[in-house]
Amino acid sequence: MRKMLHCRRGSVAFATVAAMVPLVGFLALGTEAGSWYVTKQHAQTAADAAAYSGGIWLACSQGACSDTKTLDYRAKEFAAQNAFCDAADGNAYPGTKCTPRPSGISQSVTVAVAGNFVTATVSQRQPAYLAKLLGLSTVNIRASAKAEVVTLANPCVLTLHDPLSFQGSPTVQAQKCGLASNSTAAGSVSFTGNTGIDVSKVGSISGQGGCTQTGGNQCTKAITYAPPVPNPLSGLDSAISALKPADFPDGACQQPPSTITPLPAYGAPKKCYYDSFSFQNNQTYNLSGVYFFADGQINIQGNTTITGTATLILLPPKFVKPSDKGASLSISGTPTIQITAPATVSGTQVPAALASVLNLMSNLLIYDPEPYNKNGITLTGNSTSYFSGITYVPNTPVTYQGSTQSSTCTQVIAYAITLSGNSNFDNSGCPASVMPTSKIVRLVP
Repeated sequence: MRKMLHCRRGSVAFATVAAMVPLVGFLALGTEAGSWYVTKQHAQTAADAAAYSGGIWLACSQGACSDTKTLDYRAKEFAAQNAFCDAADGNAYPGTKCTPRPSGISQSVTVAVAGNFVTATVSQRQPAYLAKLLGLSTVNIRASAKAEVVTLANPCVLTLHDPLSFQGSPTVQAQKCGLASNSTAAGSVSFTGNTGIDVSKVGSISGQGGCTQTGGNQCTKAITYAPPVPNPLSGLDSAISALKPADFPDGACQQPPSTITPLPAYGAPKKCYYDSFSFQNNQTYNLSGVYFFADGQINIQGNTTITGTATLILLPPKFVKPSDKGASLSISGTPTIQITAPATVSGTQVPAALASVLNLMSNLLIYDPEPYNKNGITLTGNSTSYFSGITYVPNTPVTYQGSTQSSTCTQVIAYAITLSGNSNFDNSGCPASVMPTSKIVRLVP
């Protein structure tokens, strides 16, 4: 008995068990705190998504597009898709990942708008377990994010489908506006040439896809993966495609003499369109008004000189007859072209069928809807030539070579655009109805 009373075997085990009780408690408390951290990370992802989607809605509401849902709906929709649902909403959103919550757990999603900023806050309140030992009965895990809508310089050069390309060593000036591409390609903005490509005097460059370059560091100026820029002139496509020969009371105009100044436009005394017309080589034409051309290639070539204030409307295929391929523009040689678009177009200058789109024809220089042609249109210029106004070619590429003279409303919207000459663009004087708007949404601290 005496030996048993003095035996110390097993005392270490008792001490170890005694020490393990608080140790296990602290480990369990650490595990609980770790779960809070994971929930916090998920909450932050949901808040980011909610704020960003709310920012996209806000950008839409400012004229870039339209959405039948509310900003609050869009923000909470994307929070739900990241497993955070407001208690009042349940699982009301498509793609929701919210699941029935255990008793005692509740979530909330709130959205606030201030100017161009959208703030989303998500939270999850849940009961504490081992943390009750520290006096916590519940834990509120919260995260917030803020998105800002930024308006870029209004694009005065916009590609609707394929990339915006810079080739050679052009100098492009667009200090009061920007250059934008709706291409989603890896090279939606493409610099092909050398370090001589100068875009330092451009308000902004953006692309819906990425940017590629073969020399220099021009891509550092480009904003990539930006939202698409809405086409402000899309209304012209449906209006002009609906024109019929009957909309021209005098039918097809007679071909003028080889030299004529001025060339008669639509309006008094003639209300007609030109059929298979070409400007004659070595002749001089003075333009004044709105001109409509159908069925055939319109050639401007050699030493032809064209001056004046005018809008050239090329009519689409099948206007004259089912086999009509539509009018198209071809420029070759070294013609002297000095054309400025009219600031406004009146109802007497166009068929009555275009009355609803007169506001889109302000400062319109060329409208060419010809079907896609990989060779596209090349607009050449030099120190004595210029195109001053809006060039709109929605279905085929446009290449600018040589010079363009700047006015307060000079811009180009085309299927794809290549700038290989010294070009100067400025759409600050264009009406709002024909001016593209470009916005981006970004998360900010």
